[in-house]
This record gives sequence, structure tokens and C-alpha cells, in this order.
Amino acid sequence: MTDNACMGRGRRRGLLVALVASVLVLLVATPSRADTAIVPAEGQRQWISCRGEGSPTTVLINGLRSDHTIWSSVVRGIAQRTRVCLTDRPGLGSSPQRRGSQRTDAGEHARELAAALNAAGERGPYLLVAHSYGGLIARAFAAQRPSEIAGMMLVDAVYPGIHRTFLPSYRGDWHEGGTVIDMDASERATKGGPDLGSTPLVVLTAGKPGNGSSWADRKWNQEQRRAATLSDVSVHWFARKSGHVIQRDQPARVTAALDWLLTRQPQSRGLEGHSNQRGD
Repeated sequence: MTDNACMGRGRRRGLLVALVASVLVLLVATPSRADTAIVPAEGQRQWISCRGEGSPTTVLINGLRSDHTIWSSVVRGIAQRTRVCLTDRPGLGSSPQRRGSQRTDAGEHARELAAALNAAGERGPYLLVAHSYGGLIARAFAAQRPSEIAGMMLVDAVYPGIHRTFLPSYRGDWHEGGTVIDMDASERATKGGPDLGSTPLVVLTAGKPGNGSSWADRKWNQEQRRAATLSDVSVHWFARKSGHVIQRDQPARVTAALDWLLTRQPQSRGLEGHSNQRGD
């Protein structure tokens, strides 16, 4: 082997080492924007995954007994618009079982959600997008941390007191992931609403307005209309072709509602006041 060949091989080795070193520097200097981890959260351990860029960060809150995969049809579209985080409550999906007491409530779930976001390095204010039982968690979060709420979307969400005033099958405490959800405590955690002031709000209701003839349908739609009064800047939309899981049946309605919330942020156009719109 000639000296020139040895020198050429040595030079290539040197370039390779330099290239690897440069890549390592970039990996350390540039934080990942598609982060997934199990983090400490108010004495629990909770799975969280965040992706995308932009502000405010959207937080997706699952319904009863649901894990983060319930949002699989919308999460990519949201990540193209702004940063988005998904979580699993203890005992569901990718999160370990709850430690300690197996009795919990929406207020505790809200505190654990806030702790998980903080542990993951996320910072508010947040757009909360909440499905079904997640609506009680979103309301409790807003009651606990009003300055951290940039907007809210209630996706066919349950209402405070549903365990007292709706169908017999909804009465009493609820259950998920090996835990008991204290619904009286959950109702108290929402603090009668809460009053969102001028924080933008979208209420998305499944089905056609006025199409339900049963008492349960009328009661549900009445409470959905009432939810829209939590904010002075709100819209009430219907997903006419959807069942209870709107984000799966009509994902475009969820992303359209998110666009409405994003355009009402301080860095976007000014607020336009209250309206009651009903879409497809």
C-alpha cells in the first residue's frame, strides 16, 4: 500500500470523525420537537407526547376510558398548525397504573395534566381540546389556572352534574383504568362553569340540531347550548354526520374549530364577539 493511499484513508477517517461530531453537536444543541416520555405528575407517572411547532400549544384531553389513539385522525392536522400534546391518564394507554388511592376526580386529573405538561417542558397558555368526560377536566383546569387558557374546545363533552341529572346509567361515580371517579368532586372542581370571560370557546355537538326527539337528546343539546355561554366569545357548531366521537367521524370539524380558535389569538386578528353558528 502506498503512502498516498494511507494518507487518503486517514483523511477519509478524519472527515468521518468530524462529520459524526458535527451531527452529535446538532443533536445536543437542537431539542427534539417530537418528544415522547413518561413523566412525573403529582405523584403519578404519566405518558405524554408532543409534536409540531407554534403557539399556543393545543392539549388533547381524552374521554372516559379512552387513550391518546382516540385522536389519531386529527393529531397530524393539528401538528401542521401548531404544537400539540397528547397524554394518557394513569391506568390508560401507555401510562402506568395509578399509585396510592384508587379514587380520583376531574380536579385531580386536571392537576396531573398540568404537572405532566410542566415536567415535559411545555409552557402555556394552552388551547384545551376535550372530548366527553375530558370536558370536565378542561373546565377544572380552567378553574384552577385561568391565566394558562388561550382557548377551549368542548367536543360532545359531558356537563357538570350529569351524574345527577341525566339517564340512570350515568348516575353515581364513574370508573376507568382500575380507578373510581368521584363525580360529586368532579362537579365541584368545575366551580359552576367556570366563567371563561372572553377566552375563545367552541362547543362541538354530535348530530343534527333539533333532530333528537327523546328526553335524553333534548337534555343533552340543552346542556351543549348552555356550555356555549361559558364565554363571551363562543360558537356552537354541530357535526351533523357524526356520532359521539366527532374527532374520528368528522375530523375536519375539529380542525376547522381549531382554526377558529387560532384566529382569535392575540397575535392574530381581533376578537369578533359572540356568535352561534351551526355547521355540517
